[in-house]
Formats: sequence, C-alpha cells, structure tokens
Amino acid sequence: MIPKINGLGRSFAGVAAYCLHDAPEPDDRRPRTSERVGWADTRNLATFRPERAARLMAATAKAAPDLKRLAGGSRGGRKLAKPVLHYSLSWARDETPDKREMSRAVDGSLEALGLEGHEALIVAHEDTRHPHVHVIANRVDPETGKAATLGNGKLRLSRWAEGYEREQGRIRCERRVENNERRRAGREVVRGPSDRPRHWARVRREGMQPGRARRARKPRREDQVDMEAWRHGEAEAWETVADGRERGFRRLETRARKEWGELHKRQEEMRRRLDRESRTVLGRLRIWRLERSLRELAGAIRGRRDLVEGWRQDLDRHHRDERAELGKAHGERAREIERGWHKFYRNRLVEAERRAWSVRETMREREREQTRERESGPSIVIPVPRPPRPRGPERGGGGFER
Repeated sequence: MIPKINGLGRSFAGVAAYCLHDAPEPDDRRPRTSERVGWADTRNLATFRPERAARLMAATAKAAPDLKRLAGGSRGGRKLAKPVLHYSLSWARDETPDKREMSRAVDGSLEALGLEGHEALIVAHEDTRHPHVHVIANRVDPETGKAATLGNGKLRLSRWAEGYEREQGRIRCERRVENNERRRAGREVVRGPSDRPRHWARVRREGMQPGRARRARKPRREDQVDMEAWRHGEAEAWETVADGRERGFRRLETRARKEWGELHKRQEEMRRRLDRESRTVLGRLRIWRLERSLRELAGAIRGRRDLVEGWRQDLDRHHRDERAELGKAHGERAREIERGWHKFYRNRLVEAERRAWSVRETMREREREQTRERESGPSIVIPVPRPPRPRGPERGGGGFER
C-alpha cells in the first residue's frame, strides 16, 4: 500500500474532470472518454452520480460561512483558499483488491486524516499494472463549516498504511516501518528535499526561529528628515540587532540540543524498561500497580499481547506530549528573543529618525542664513587711510642730518 497526497487545490471541477476521464493527450487537453475509470463512488453526498459530486462539494465549500452560523459558531475567520484535497492509494502489482476492499481502505484512510464525515469522491483507475484509487475530499465539514486541519497528513497516512499491511499479514515496505519507528522514538522525521534524514530537535529549532526579514518603517515625512543620515542610523541598528539575535539563537540552540538529548535518553530508557518488564510476570505486575485496574490484572498475569501493546501506545503518547511541551517551551523562548530585539530595533529607529531630523534642521538653518545673506546683498566697506609712517629724525631723534 502506497498512499500519496497529490496536493491541495481550489477547483473541484478540475481535479474531478482529470480523475473521471482518460489522461489528457498533448493534442487533446480535454478528453471525452473514460475508459480507464473502473468504478466511482461517493461519501457523505446526496447524490451517487460522480459528475455531480464536484458541483455539490464546491457549493459546500462556498457556503462555509453560512454553515458556521447555522452550527452556532462565528462567520468570521480567514477564507479557505484551497478546499480540495486529492490523494491516491496504490496496491502492489501482484495484489488484486476488489471494489469492496478498495472502499474499505479508502474509509480507513479518510478516518486516519480525520475526514470520515466529509464529502468525498472516489475514482478507481485501471490504466496501470498496479491497482490504484483516487480520492477527492472536501476539507470543509458539511455540518460545522469548519476546515479540517491536515497537519502531518503524510505521516498519518504512513502510519495507517503500515497498520493496513499488518492486517493483510505481509509488510511490503520495510523502510516505512523503520521510519515510523524512528518517528515514534522522536529521532527522525520525513526526508527533506536533499533526501537526508533530519533530527526532530533540529526541525523544531528551525521551525521556532522566526524569519529574519528586514522590515524597516521609513519616516512618515521624508521631506523633514535627512534620509541619508536615517539610512546610516538604520543600518547600524540592524547590524546590532542581527548580531544580537544570532548570539541569542545560538545560545538557545545549544541549550535546546542539550535538553532534547536528555529527553531522548530518558524516553529510550523508559521504553527499554517497559520491554524488559513486560517479559516477566513480576514486571507486568509492577506496571499494573501503576494503573490499579482489577480488570487488567488477569491480562497482566497471562501477559496478554493487546494489554502490553496498549501500555506501549500509552507510553508513546506520553512521550509525544513531552516532546510537544519541550518544543512549545523552546518556541516561547525564541519568541521572547524576537520580541526583545524587535523592541530594541524599533527604539533605535526612533533615535535614528530624531537624529536625521536634527541634521535636516541644521541644514535648513544654514540654508536660511545663506538666503538672508543673498537677499541683503554684499556689504560696502570704506577703507580708512592710515597716516604715513614717520621716517628718520621724525621718529623722535636718533637719525642722521642732511
């Protein structure tokens, strides 16, 4: 089983036309034939005709504000830009699932995504060697009008596909099982564009760091300030902010790496202890004492598999909550750093504007003085003749006589 989310879209009619007809040819972008369609079905729609399903889902998405109001909620909120979800489920070439089995798999995948009550169009294709089915789902709930959140949709489908293969009695994708196990342990996430595994802690640190866009608000009256002086002050302020933010996030990253390492080590030890204790009767009884449930006492003594598996699931859920809390704490620290440096940057911009205004006032005063000098004209200075300097005996004696 290979689930694949093809993406989100805006047009129900466009994706429905693609799924309900043959693949478009280079010379015919709108094919009329439907030879590759094996069968089609709908979910939570008032019609069983696939060609009308797209119009009904589009009407539901358009009426989302009215549905919210009828459900007792607020009509406010941001308008959903992409209400269409399109994904496919593919089986192996040697598998031959019938319509009933495909429908059951589609229902399970919709439930894994939290869309079991939403409108959906199902189309099975027979143009490839491997059987596959396309699912077009409406993200808008037909009862409440709210849009479904599809965060980690690929991971949820991956976990569901693993459980589906286990029910079939054969694991066909061993790599998926390994990746899901590492995700549950908090050590690896989905692979990025570079096809290299990334650590959960690194992803959370990258996600909690805010964007480093340079958003400088210019003065309202640029004609009253010296823009060159303002740009110089703004550049100095941003350089200080950039260096300070980098140091702050570097310290936060070092602290986060240490805390994530301690958390992973503690969680791994708890998982190993659970596996070790669940192998013996005394160990299972020690775990059971934490629950204090008489109904599970017999199962703990006999080592019932579903009971031990439930303990593991509870422990994994607790570990996920711990990781979420730690990631939330790191995000709050990052936001505090961002708020502090944003306030500092804003104050420095005010100071830069004040200095630029004073520079502009000085230049204006100089211009006014020059204007007054030009208007008054050049000043006329009358030279006063100096008396002749006495020479010879006239200087008071001591000279020669003729």
